[in-house]
Amino acid sequence: MKSMTGYGSSSFELPSCPLFFELTVQSVNRKNLDCQIFVPQEWSDIESKISEWTKEQFVRGRIMIHLKINKRKQNNNGFNLNDTLLDQSIKELGDFCDKRSIPLDLNPSLLIKLNQLLKDQESLPSWKESESIIKDALGEALNHWQGMRNTEGQALKNDFAQRLDSLNQLIDRIEALAASASKDFSKKLVDRLSSMNLEIDLEDDRVLKEIALFADRSDITEELTRLKSHISQFKQFIASPESIGRKMDFLCIEMFREMNTIASKTQQIEVTKNIIEGKNELERIREQVQNIE
Repeated sequence: MKSMTGYGSSSFELPSCPLFFELTVQSVNRKNLDCQIFVPQEWSDIESKISEWTKEQFVRGRIMIHLKINKRKQNNNGFNLNDTLLDQSIKELGDFCDKRSIPLDLNPSLLIKLNQLLKDQESLPSWKESESIIKDALGEALNHWQGMRNTEGQALKNDFAQRLDSLNQLIDRIEALAASASKDFSKKLVDRLSSMNLEIDLEDDRVLKEIALFADRSDITEELTRLKSHISQFKQFIASPESIGRKMDFLCIEMFREMNTIASKTQQIEVTKNIIEGKNELERIREQVQNIE
């Protein structure tokens, strides 16, 4: 069981390019799959390749993959001046200023800025020259991303287990209370008739029929059986390595339905209290289920 929330990153450099690159993979919960890939404009054609490399990794959620230039590699001897381009740029800048009678004040600060601008404008080499390096870096980022999802998935698994145990305890209490429902109703019926000074015969067909009708209307045996079955299935899903978020959500909806049916049938205040508590617990479970792949 994995969470849909995760983050992973890696960095790499290319032999033919004085730049560092950073690759990040991050995801958040979403009902369906939405994968977005962001790369430098010069490498726009790598998007389809990244999709091909990662298509088996994603099932649900919003996934964002960023491939970006992180920082320029620093030379131990300081910055590198591109003499040829710098000379050409200074000449063009000088001609531009002369035509417009603008004084040109060449100073170290201006030269450094101009040199940096020229470096930033250098085109990236083709990614195909270093495809294996990029693929390995993506694999590393995906491993970190998967690791985070597994860790959060384990935390959610533990939380689910505790809450499901609480639900089972609530069901046991409701089952015990429901067992005495007919007996409690018979006593109330007798008390009501006695308060009206009516003669009571518990063997009277009308009294027996009323008790039988109540027992039929208030019987929640089937609902409790289905609730237990749903909880058992939910526990099986928790142990599954497959994508089970949608199945879990469906079971939550079914459990809500069974609890609502029980609430509509019962006349016992204690049963109603336990149902309210159970629905609150189930609501917390369903909120967490929205983040399960």
